[in-house]
Amino acid sequence: MIRAVLFDAFGTLCEIRKKHNPYKPILKAWPSGLAAAYQVIMTRNASPAELAKEAGLSAQIIQKINADIADETASIRLFPEVVETLSKIKELGLKWGIISNLAPPYAQPLLDLLPFAPDACIWSFAVGYRKPEKEIYDCASTALGLMPSDILIVGDSFENDFNAPRQLGMRAKLLSRGAKQAKHPDQIDDLRLLIT
Repeated sequence: MIRAVLFDAFGTLCEIRKKHNPYKPILKAWPSGLAAAYQVIMTRNASPAELAKEAGLSAQIIQKINADIADETASIRLFPEVVETLSKIKELGLKWGIISNLAPPYAQPLLDLLPFAPDACIWSFAVGYRKPEKEIYDCASTALGLMPSDILIVGDSFENDFNAPRQLGMRAKLLSRGAKQAKHPDQIDDLRLLIT
């Protein structure tokens, strides 16, 4: 029986309307390469300016990075069905939360848009692991105080939100917005299908 629903953040609960790819200069300049830079951005609770300085970027580039992030975070919007879906989940007495690969500046702007606070937030930058690493799902079970089999994860990444959690004993639904036809029974195109 499902006792909690964990949602991916971007692409599932919300979207960025104005995209700038602000971390690109850090990714390009990181001394140990692109993969290492991505891991650090997603798993370290550090400001963009701290990371940019570590990458050797100029004050002018740092200013541009901060401006682009501010523009992106101001453009974050919930998908239309999110409030209804979360309200129904709460009404059913289920716990709910967010599990996301995320850089620190994006968490609070999303939380500010939600109708009420999640029971748990498992941000990659806060726990030091990112999906699909096993440890981030372990953090989710601990944060919710539930067994993996009690948790349903919903997201738009096959590996991160569907395959990996299922291999660890969680339940999962793959969100494919705009899909004309579901490829398997655990694929949905609208979050409201979770509560019908």
